[in-house]
Amino acid sequence: MDVEVAQPLHLRREARRPVVPHRLAKPRPRISGNAVVGMVLWFLLWCGYNTVTGYWLEPDFPSSTTSLIHGVRAFFPMVAAWIALLMILARSSRLHRWIASPLGLILIYAATGLVSSLTLSPETLDATYYAVNYLAIILVLLATVLVDDPLPDLRNILRFTWGVGMVFTLALLGTIPVLGTELIREPELGPAGAQTLRGTGLVMGMATSRNTGLARYAAISALVAIAGLLRKGNRAARVTWGIVLIVSLVALYVANGRTETLGFVLGVMALFGVQRAKRFIFFLVGAAGGLLLGLGSFYTWFYHYFTRTGHFDFTLTGRTRIWEEGFHVLWKSPLIGLGFQADRYYLNWHAHNAFLQALLQSGLLGGIALFVGLAIIWYYIIYHFFVIQPSDKSLIPPEIPAVFLFLTFSSLTESTFAYFSATWLLSVPIIPYVIALHWHMRRSRAMAAREKLVKIRLTRQRFQAAESSDGIEVVPPPPAGGVRY
Repeated sequence: MDVEVAQPLHLRREARRPVVPHRLAKPRPRISGNAVVGMVLWFLLWCGYNTVTGYWLEPDFPSSTTSLIHGVRAFFPMVAAWIALLMILARSSRLHRWIASPLGLILIYAATGLVSSLTLSPETLDATYYAVNYLAIILVLLATVLVDDPLPDLRNILRFTWGVGMVFTLALLGTIPVLGTELIREPELGPAGAQTLRGTGLVMGMATSRNTGLARYAAISALVAIAGLLRKGNRAARVTWGIVLIVSLVALYVANGRTETLGFVLGVMALFGVQRAKRFIFFLVGAAGGLLLGLGSFYTWFYHYFTRTGHFDFTLTGRTRIWEEGFHVLWKSPLIGLGFQADRYYLNWHAHNAFLQALLQSGLLGGIALFVGLAIIWYYIIYHFFVIQPSDKSLIPPEIPAVFLFLTFSSLTESTFAYFSATWLLSVPIIPYVIALHWHMRRSRAMAAREKLVKIRLTRQRFQAAESSDGIEVVPPPPAGGVRY
């Protein structure tokens, strides 16, 4: 039971009325230097997105402006990795604890993939480049968390990267009317009136986004916007989040990413599930809304929208055949895999499954380490966000489990967390945040237990002192909670 200590009253000279100090305006917490450095490094990682090593090998490099920009941009994640490595060496006293965490297991996955890229990949340069980029993400996270309290810094990095995702959502949606002929190849208008975007060709020297790419940006932005609307804030903040939500939902509808749409729905359920005080109300509203939608033709419309043709494809647009072929390729090097981008070289297509691609790239050694690390993170999320929540609800922002559930579900048909991808950049800071949250809660509970033990000992000492001074035998109260002396 929380006890609020009475606050001293102060008088305003002009009003002569009592003012409780905790009701006065509190200064906003300042962003630490470590958080600023972390966001700068994360910006460098984003600068390396949607570029390839081929720009270095083009005949007009570096004379061509386009090739020069994208070729130089490709080195930015390596620059971030080098700066992060220097920071890690300077803060190495705290490194061992994080290496022994799920973040260390993901590091094993990246290191194993780097070894197989250097030794077994048929395209050593390209595979090594993507392995180093993936490793750069882990190094940047390690450099950021080696401080006393990394939780606020990681929260700021999450806000920054989600802001980047919102910018991409707005930019991609806004370029469709302008560059429709380049962004859309053979637009399909299904029975539900939805258009399927198929990116093709180049725009400003970069590969255009497929419909699933736009859908991932939109789904994550929408989840973050819903969480923003649920928080207490001023009217301007709510209007801003409302605009972001509407635009993101429009982008998600236009993209028609089927896995992303289901992942978004699951994410919304997780987001509402964190709100323990309003969970029952959300359940009633959701059930009533689902019933009302069922009275109309919404579910029929959604089935046509989801299948695009009105008939369910059990091959998942040919994905099951790719997965079957991928498991056969895996046995070429089952222990350490075939290096990053192995699906492109051996399957001539995307693996369309992050779990399979992780095994292809880093084998059983790296893949199992990655899967175990993600499983531990899910255990921490379920325990702290849903089972035993901290009293300080600001430590468990509901968008974290929502986005992580979206990442996990979308990984069933896309290669999200297995390589240097936008979805991974948008969600991977959640991993060290959840780890730091777990350690923070363990310290808090340990401190509370020690304080309780001290109070019990002080009470016992007072009873003993009273007994010795008065000469009267006083029976001390029994120890609470089974505490032994």
